[in-house]
Amino acid sequence: MSGGRIVRAFGVVAALLWTALALAERSAWSRLGLVATAVCVVVVLAARPVAEGVPRLLMALPGPAFVAICAAAAAGISWRMVSGPLRDTPLTIDAGIYLLQARAMSHLHFGLQAPLPVQAFSDHFLSEGPDGRLYGVFPPGWPLAMVPFVWIGRPMLAGPAMAALMVLGQAALGRAVGRAAGHEASGEIATRASLVLGLPSFARAVETADPMSHALVAVLASVAVAGALDWEPGARGSPPAWRAALVGACVGWALAARLLDGVVLGGVVALVLARRRARLPGLGWLAAGACPFLVLLAFEQRWATGAWITPTQVDYFARSDWPPGCHRLGLGRDIGCTYEHRGTVARFGPGGYGPREALRVVRDRAGVLGQDVLGFPPLTLLAFSAVAVGASAADVAPAAFVLGLTLAYGLFYYGNSEFFGARHLFPAAPFVWLLAARGAAGIPHRARGWLDAGHARGAGLAALLGVAATCAYPLWATRGADVSARQSPRSDLRRALAVHGIDRGIVKSHDGTAVASALDPWADSDRRIFVLDDASGVVELRRAHPDLPVFLSLPADDLGKLYPRMPPPGVLIELERAWPTLVRPSGLSTHPAKREGASGAAVLLLAHASPGAGVTIPFDVAVAGDYGVRVDGLQGPEDGDYALTLDGEPLPLWHGYAPRPTPTRGEAVARTLSSGRHALVARCVGRDDASRGYDAELDALVGDAPGGAGP
Repeated sequence: MSGGRIVRAFGVVAALLWTALALAERSAWSRLGLVATAVCVVVVLAARPVAEGVPRLLMALPGPAFVAICAAAAAGISWRMVSGPLRDTPLTIDAGIYLLQARAMSHLHFGLQAPLPVQAFSDHFLSEGPDGRLYGVFPPGWPLAMVPFVWIGRPMLAGPAMAALMVLGQAALGRAVGRAAGHEASGEIATRASLVLGLPSFARAVETADPMSHALVAVLASVAVAGALDWEPGARGSPPAWRAALVGACVGWALAARLLDGVVLGGVVALVLARRRARLPGLGWLAAGACPFLVLLAFEQRWATGAWITPTQVDYFARSDWPPGCHRLGLGRDIGCTYEHRGTVARFGPGGYGPREALRVVRDRAGVLGQDVLGFPPLTLLAFSAVAVGASAADVAPAAFVLGLTLAYGLFYYGNSEFFGARHLFPAAPFVWLLAARGAAGIPHRARGWLDAGHARGAGLAALLGVAATCAYPLWATRGADVSARQSPRSDLRRALAVHGIDRGIVKSHDGTAVASALDPWADSDRRIFVLDDASGVVELRRAHPDLPVFLSLPADDLGKLYPRMPPPGVLIELERAWPTLVRPSGLSTHPAKREGASGAAVLLLAHASPGAGVTIPFDVAVAGDYGVRVDGLQGPEDGDYALTLDGEPLPLWHGYAPRPTPTRGEAVARTLSSGRHALVARCVGRDDASRGYDAELDALVGDAPGGAGP
């Protein structure tokens, strides 16, 4: 079979596969999309000046000027989202943790040293490393890119910068595809059309406003594939060393930002280089470019987890969720985190996350990707049909990245997002925009006999741009309203202090994203402390910092002052606040659970236990002293018996069984506690004959000062 037939066969198979994945559901064929397509096609065919004017308009400016205008427009749209609906603060907890990691890296470390007591700073997606610092769960590639923006004090500018770089990367990719296909001049029209095509996308606006890693990978993937397509074939020599190193750096950085995306990108680049018969000197420079980012990734994993090759997310979810391997890629009964993603996991069948579930997730993502980037999912067929009709091997690489990324994410069970849609597939967006534009420009051109070349190309591009712009509006209306509703009451804690002229104090908030975004112990020391509200008055934190006033974060950057009096001498450790950052379970799961009668309105629930299973709960005591120490909790019909030790010394046995849920004060024993780190260990030793399980509901470790009234 000739090369052209192989390429056509790939395009046909890819188009059919994409149809089965993304377009088989009726929901993909929206009424607005069908009507917009029909109207736009009729208009461009009937109104020849409109069709012929589109290519002239696209080519009116010099290339650099056109790309610069599109980049500025993309950055401006992103910044409007940042300064408007987002209120210049991260939208998601993921983005908040990314910012925290970027702050740490801006001080030349991967983690931060939290003030005493450390349990006050436990937060979602944070885990304590072997050195006692707090580490985010995400790879270091995107925090590294945010560091310059942290240095200048404007971290939220990182997103708009990525929006502009996405345009530059997409332009480089489009021109490289045009050169490799042998029709650089006609390919320039499609490249420019693809840049305009992406501007109305709500997904691009929100993905580059909330500081997330997907846009960075989109930039890196575009540049890497462009560089690979421009690689000189082996018979003619190797590319310049800098270009080969750039390709390697993009692949390495992608791996250090999003592991699975980097693997897919590396595979596509390897296929392109194999076809272009890359020679060893160039491959050496490619490896040299990738090496610094791979070393960065290995060192971050070593600092955060204690192991060079253990991903931080795997270590975090093994500590914070159940089953221990729930967050890994693949299929099986143990896939799916039953606390973090309990709604998703509840939909799995009796076989767990198997091939059927993976296919459903892939179909959901593929359908939403088309809506995210083009507004009307059937338009994505242009991306694969262009390969089948044009038979250009240059189009195979972008199409392979789109298809490969989509299928690879079938190995990850968690699907789409309310704000971001198919966010995991967003790095493929520039490839979809480019291929769709190339399809719209090239496929009608082949319908000789009823349209001339100029009219055909203009008609295809005008129709595509018209449909995409029309179908983008509903996403801006619905998801944009969701973003505004989420962000309108949110406070930027650092900004709130500045607005109220406060330079010292403890600020407590119910918002984990706001707290993670604000933490910067290097800049604040012990003068300003941002902490999650533990519903018990952050008593131990106040004891550790008696000179600091306490403020409650209120909506829209407002503050309320709290607690004019200090708590009496003693110790109060809300055990649920150790989750997820500090807990170290073995053979069981831990997570907070709301309970009436608990001191902080919640307990640390130990579940999935059996005799021998246990958990270590580190914590800090603020003030040294002699205390009557006890562990309070709830008894219940599914609870077991646990042996408790404090710093290796036994405490009274915790009997968990009761016929009905009952708040219980443990038996107190006299202990001398120093200020600083201690550890409570709870180990399951059995259960009452009447109990139905081995759970435990531990509320608080309490130390009553002699003569004092305990909590």
